[in-house]
Amino acid sequence: MPAKEREDVGMVNRLQDQLAVQQKLKEIHEMNRPLDEIDFYPAHDKRVETPEYQAAHKKLTVDMDLPCLICGVRNSILKDPVKSKDPSLNPFGAKQMETHHHVIEWALANAVDVDKFNKMLLPSLQRRHPNDPAYQKPFTAEDIRNWVDHSEDNLWVLCDVHHRAPFFGIHEITDPIWGPQDLLRDDFEEYARQEIAKAKSRKTST
Repeated sequence: MPAKEREDVGMVNRLQDQLAVQQKLKEIHEMNRPLDEIDFYPAHDKRVETPEYQAAHKKLTVDMDLPCLICGVRNSILKDPVKSKDPSLNPFGAKQMETHHHVIEWALANAVDVDKFNKMLLPSLQRRHPNDPAYQKPFTAEDIRNWVDHSEDNLWVLCDVHHRAPFFGIHEITDPIWGPQDLLRDDFEEYARQEIAKAKSRKTST
């Protein structure tokens, strides 16, 4: 086969590859929108980690070495100088493990209605933990504050990135975007991360 024809075949293959890439990009819809939000919190003391919270945090992140719900990194990985730099083990470059008050935010504890808690949330906790004596009687306001602060049932283990970082953290983006992050295809996640990096670069250059 003449060289010219071989080159033409190669060109067709490359064009087909490019078309496939372009088609995939067309499937991705990017929407950049400001979030107009007003946070209302009742009066409360300055956040101080209670001994009970510290104990629950240590149990979940250190003793049980639970992974971040999104990226799977663990305290044992972050404490290892070699493993912590391994992108396959720490794909988002997390620095520490944290615990997130996921059912009720700590700052909202004083705003929770006792009757509504006992009517709407307590039955679910009783079904999930039928042998836990803590859930066998109605909660008082103090019980609720303690539960919010340091119950393992109100704490999610997250890395610092998926807890607080812009574009990734549960405190920074809406739940429909945050929630499925651990289920995304690798190619889709990589595309999103590249676009976020570009957005960050544009922001810092202005």
